[in-house]
Amino acid sequence: MDHDEKPKKPLTTLFRNNPETPEGKYLVIRRDGTVVEWPSFVLGARDEDAETCLQVYGLLKLMTPDQKGVFLDELADRCNAARSDPHAQNISFYDSVMDFAEEWHLYRMDHGDGDPLMGAHRKDDPETIAKMKKGRSA
Repeated sequence: MDHDEKPKKPLTTLFRNNPETPEGKYLVIRRDGTVVEWPSFVLGARDEDAETCLQVYGLLKLMTPDQKGVFLDELADRCNAARSDPHAQNISFYDSVMDFAEEWHLYRMDHGDGDPLMGAHRKDDPETIAKMKKGRSA
């Protein structure tokens, strides 16, 4: 471990809820170099559950609103059952993610839905694009 690194501890909440890291874990920047103003959550391929999250997101984009409603109701029932399980792990982390999801809902109610399936419409910033080329982002 580098002398500047701290020993790792399991998370019990999102980074943004920790008084030591209220700015969160990642900064999301658009191709034009501006920081997004809405709440965001970064998934990475090294997270064992991220692949499933992406698959569910893709699935939701295929569904009609009625199908999506049924699916999400079933998912909510499963979440509630899992949270109530006496052997459930990481409950406080789960709760912080669910609270964040509610914040997203409130944000959308205040600002309206976005257009995630539309193409780019801002002028690219060459410096940002150069940084993006070093990574493997979506």
